[in-house]
Amino acid sequence: MSTNIASEISIVNSLNKLDWEELAQLYVDVKWDSFPKDKLQKAFNASYLVSLAYLDERLIGCGRVITDGVFYGSIYDVIVHPDFQGMGIGNKIMTDILTKCSDIFFLQLTATHGREGFYEKLGLRKHKTAMGRYTHPSPEKEYLEELIEVVKK
Repeated sequence: MSTNIASEISIVNSLNKLDWEELAQLYVDVKWDSFPKDKLQKAFNASYLVSLAYLDERLIGCGRVITDGVFYGSIYDVIVHPDFQGMGIGNKIMTDILTKCSDIFFLQLTATHGREGFYEKLGLRKHKTAMGRYTHPSPEKEYLEELIEVVKK
C-alpha cells in the first residue's frame, strides 16, 4: 500500500452515514476493545465535532471533540487503523479538529504512551498541572501517577 494515501483520504464531520459496526471494529483493530458499540454511539452522538477518515468508503480513522464551544474542549479517540498508521492520516484528522476548533480557548487531550511526539509536532504541549480520574483500573494504572498518602501526625 502506498504511504502517500493521505491525499486520497476524505474527512467527514457527520454521523449520518456512519456504520456503527465498522466504528466498533476500528476500536477492536487498534486494541481498544473495551468500547462497546452502544457506548461508542452514545459518546459520538454527544460530541461537538467528529472527524471520520475514509479511504474510498472504508472507515480507517477517527477523532472527536467534546467542548463548551467557547473556552474548553477535549480531544478524544484519535485512532487510525493499524494498516494505515504512519501515512499522514492521523495528521489529517488532527488538522481537521484543530482547524475547526481554532476559536476554542483551550483544547486538551491525553496521548497514548509513545505518541506524545506526534501531538507536539502539531503544536500541542504537555500540561503542567493536569489532573484526572479513571473509574477503570487499567487506564488508571497506565496514565495516572500513584497517590501518595500523607500521614498526619
